[in-house]
Amino acid sequence: MPELKREVRPIEVNYVCDACGKGMMAACGDMDPKTGAIDHRCMICDHQQVFSWQPYPRVEHIGLDENF
Repeated sequence: MPELKREVRPIEVNYVCDACGKGMMAACGDMDPKTGAIDHRCMICDHQQVFSWQPYPRVEHIGLDENF
């Protein structure tokens, strides 16, 4: 199958802290290879939370004609 190319743009994906509602969550550890769990900590209130398989913040790419 031939290659298909299209122009994309990067977007930043963040997660707002569930505890304080103001700070952004940031990964503070490595992913557990068995479970996919990644420890995160709020940059304002220090609340800790675990997310699976994708860290915050992260960069994703979308097509120029796509909305997020």
